[in-house]
Amino acid sequence: MKYPVFFFAFVLVVVVGFAMMFTNYSNPVTRLNDLMADQPIDDCYDNTMETWFIEFNNTQDEGITMEEADQRAAEKAINQFDECKSDDN
Repeated sequence: MKYPVFFFAFVLVVVVGFAMMFTNYSNPVTRLNDLMADQPIDDCYDNTMETWFIEFNNTQDEGITMEEADQRAAEKAINQFDECKSDDN
């Protein structure tokens, strides 16, 4: 009886893994960290970090948890970075 349960769990893990891989699922904080690790330090980089810092502090002042503040700030910073890079091109 336990083998069908293990098989179902294995299939579920594989399906969820592929779904996440093909939908490019990632956490905004992780995306921002990866993005900033790979980018040269220029005006877009500085503006992105400033945007994150301001948004993080503003959401913290509103009483939001650090995790939620980091998520919101990362989303806003990624959007700002994308806009900055599109303006450069």
